[in-house]
Amino acid sequence: MLKKPISRLKPGMRLAKDVFTDDGRILLLKGFVIKPRYIQRLSAYNVDHVFVEEELVPLKLIDEEVIYEDVFCNIKSVMERARLDKPLDIETLRETVYELVRQILNDDTVFMALTGIRDIDNYTFLHSVDVCIYSVIAAKALNMPLDEIRDLALAAILHDIGKCRIPLEILNKPGKLTDEEYFIMKNHSIYGMEITEQTPELSARIPKIICQHHEKWNGSGYPIGLKDFDIDRMARIISIADVYDALTANRVYRKRYMPHEAAEYLMSQTEQFFDPHILQTFISNIAIYPENLIVMLNTGEVARVLSSRRGLPSMRPIVSVITRKNGPPVLDPYVLDLQKNPTVFIVDIIS
Repeated sequence: MLKKPISRLKPGMRLAKDVFTDDGRILLLKGFVIKPRYIQRLSAYNVDHVFVEEELVPLKLIDEEVIYEDVFCNIKSVMERARLDKPLDIETLRETVYELVRQILNDDTVFMALTGIRDIDNYTFLHSVDVCIYSVIAAKALNMPLDEIRDLALAAILHDIGKCRIPLEILNKPGKLTDEEYFIMKNHSIYGMEITEQTPELSARIPKIICQHHEKWNGSGYPIGLKDFDIDRMARIISIADVYDALTANRVYRKRYMPHEAAEYLMSQTEQFFDPHILQTFISNIAIYPENLIVMLNTGEVARVLSSRRGLPSMRPIVSVITRKNGPPVLDPYVLDLQKNPTVFIVDIIS
């Protein structure tokens, strides 16, 4: 067993001990093989070192992780250039987003497991990638044509580009915004429209979609107060993906919702904030708890999600209990169907 600082951690190393956050929550389990996104997660939680086994495990960097990282880097670059009023490299972004679309249309399961990476410094960019993934999955389920899905994906990845014109002291404020600050923040959808209108490489529909992504089904949204079918269909999709992903992120002023709680919130707002048909399609086709996710149960046990259910059934998945946070270890992992055990539920996501 070797003690390795995070700076010297490499993909293919196998953890020899569980890794915990400062507040005692399990971050990664003993036996996990390190992947690039795990190193990012460890750095985000300020973990100094881990213990790994001496032998490396052969590890091929899987395509979906490379694509996710490429899209993240490209949207970060585009938004940082927009903040500096520099020309935007839309063609490079388009190329990676179209590849993301192609992969999701082929198999969306693997990308559901990549969403939810949280890094305070890169929150806006990671959020944009996740909203893009969720939007494309919904569009696939709605049987939208490829050219529309591509435009939707570009609008989704760029939906928050207007935030580059919001003062950093408001954008990065570690707390809830005042009414005045919120009024300024709401301008980001108009700014996003203006920026993309000045980008001729984009479809003329994309600025409108970006402008409308905070409009609500009942007309209570902004910046115009459009309602129901007056809101572009693609904006209605992005609106749902945006709220779902935002709710499942930890913020300074509130703890994140568990995925099933976020889904329940969305459903409670049907016909008020969201297009009912699109919302039903979204919930039905998103794996709330994707296969192989590691979760904490209210019993103090740690479990791996086994089922590939989607929609409502995924809120209470079939899991394999593999260890405990405290107390004696689980010597023989066992399967538990949470639908058949109503007193057991998921309280946290570990990895």
